[in-house]
Order: sequence, then C-alpha cells, then structure tokens
Amino acid sequence: LDIECYVPPEGRQSSKSSMIFNPAQPDSFILGGVFRRGFPLQNRLEPPWQVWNWSKEAEKDTLQQVYEFFRESWKMLEGKSQQNPDLILVGTGISRLDVPALYVRSAMHRVDTESALYETYFKTKIVDLGDVGIPLFHGNPKIYAIYPKTTNALMSRLKIQNRKTSGKTVWEMYDSKEFEAIKERTASEVESAVEIASRVTSGSY
Repeated sequence: LDIECYVPPEGRQSSKSSMIFNPAQPDSFILGGVFRRGFPLQNRLEPPWQVWNWSKEAEKDTLQQVYEFFRESWKMLEGKSQQNPDLILVGTGISRLDVPALYVRSAMHRVDTESALYETYFKTKIVDLGDVGIPLFHGNPKIYAIYPKTTNALMSRLKIQNRKTSGKTVWEMYDSKEFEAIKERTASEVESAVEIASRVTSGSY
C-alpha cells in the first residue's frame, strides 16, 4: 500500500523530524492511495485498487472507501488457522506514515469509533520494508546499520531499475493540478514495493 498526503504551503516549514506531514494538523489531509491485495501462499496478486480525492472536503469519502477495503480484507481471513490469523500490510515507511495517518484522519472524520478503527488498522501485522532491508547493508561502514532504509536505497541494493522522488513533489504536483502524475507516481511506488518484497523473500540479492 502507499498513500499520498497534502501539506499546504504554510505548513511546510521544517519540523523537529524529517517528516513534515502530521495527520493531526487540520489543514493537512490524505489525497488517496494505491492498494494491492496479495495472497502469497497462493502466489497470487489482485490488480491494484486506487481511490483519490482532489479537495479536502472529499477526504472523508476517500477514508470511508479505504476503511471498507480494509474491512473486506479482514473478512477474507475469517476461518483461517491461528497460525495465519492476521492481515499483513507491506510497504516502505508505512508504520510511520501511512497506517497512523489513516487512523488519525479517520478518527477525526468519525469514519467509525476509535476502537473499531484501531482494530482495523493497528491490529494488522505491519511489514515495513525499510526495516526489513536493514541487514542488506551490514557490510557498508558508511551506512549506520540500525536505521530504516529508504526505497531508493533498497532498489539500488536489489538492482531494481527505478527511482522514487521525494514525497514533497506530490504537494507541488497537487498545487499544479497534475493529478494524473500523482496517481502514476503512487502506482509506480506500489509496484516497486511489490518487487522489493519479492526479491527479499526469494533471496534474489
């Protein structure tokens, strides 16, 4: 999964963190994202599913659709064994941005109760590829070992011919109304995440 967020110009000042977006800030909002269900034990991937809004007023509808997508995904696990009972989320940086942002913004819009939102989003098992990729760089003395890796670092290490631009470029594209470019960029990021996960799990590095 990969979601995109918007921060208005007045909110783009440096913060104490390298991440500027804060979902609790009322003027920032989620634009949408790309989601792809996978069934690894069946070696099957569903086509990507996208949902977008291009105005802050439409954010709640987008969040409701994402929430239903997650609820449907949980329903697919009903009756599974206790060895594999949980929904697994995979992506880069999703434990820090995507999942918390979906929870906070959904709670602000009262998409459901905070308890239900927590059950849906935070009781998943999150596989953050930035953390998974840490051992791939143990032989490089110039890179601090215990530190999440970026998508670009992972793609370079795994010899994937693609590069990700900063998420801040999405704000500029939004300001310029380049909505199709945002959709294409996000779809490409999801495909990169799928490829990274595939190469890590298969040992193709």
